[in-house]
Amino acid sequence: MKTLITLVATTLSISLTAQVRVEEKSVNIDGSKNGFYISIPYGDDKQIEKALKEELQGWKGKYSTKGYIFVDDCSIKDMGDNTFDVYAIIEDIQEGGATVSIAIDLGGAYMSSGQHSSQFSYMKSRLTTFGIKAAKSAVDDEIKAEEEILKQKQKELTDLEADQAKKEKEIEDYKAKIAENEKAIEESKKNQETKKGEIKEQETKVQGVVAKKEAIK
Repeated sequence: MKTLITLVATTLSISLTAQVRVEEKSVNIDGSKNGFYISIPYGDDKQIEKALKEELQGWKGKYSTKGYIFVDDCSIKDMGDNTFDVYAIIEDIQEGGATVSIAIDLGGAYMSSGQHSSQFSYMKSRLTTFGIKAAKSAVDDEIKAEEEILKQKQKELTDLEADQAKKEKEIEDYKAKIAENEKAIEESKKNQETKKGEIKEQETKVQGVVAKKEAIK
């Protein structure tokens, strides 16, 4: 029961903490800017940076890094006809996971919920989808790593089982050989007794021939 309670508690803990959150905040990327603050519960900064790069490259801008990520002249149909610039920075979370800060320059103003409600709503939804995808991808990497460990342990178990089977067969072979030798020893004992009788009989014959010789005068 205690194990079950622990398992349930762990599951509940994971379900409560494994949430992607996208908030509107003032973010510090080459200065303070209004933007999005994305909390991603799994993955490190390198994994999240790879996922973010894949996402941003789909925004058709010119991607570069200079202490932070900058994407110039992005274009997304659902954002309207005008291009926009993206600033982003990724940081590890000590407890696990990472955060992504993103500011979007619409050309004279950084996106905010108050001034750009429809665009903000679309981008928040898109960034939430990105965060979920990035977290799942990071967990996929973790699954692969754990599966490799599992595969290795299964191989080690198979090797141990094979070694045990080999030794058990050797024992059976030894037992069969011991039984064979024991039978051979018993047969040898009988043959030895027979041979002793033959020797005794032959000694008597030798003595008779010697006596025969001595009787010659």
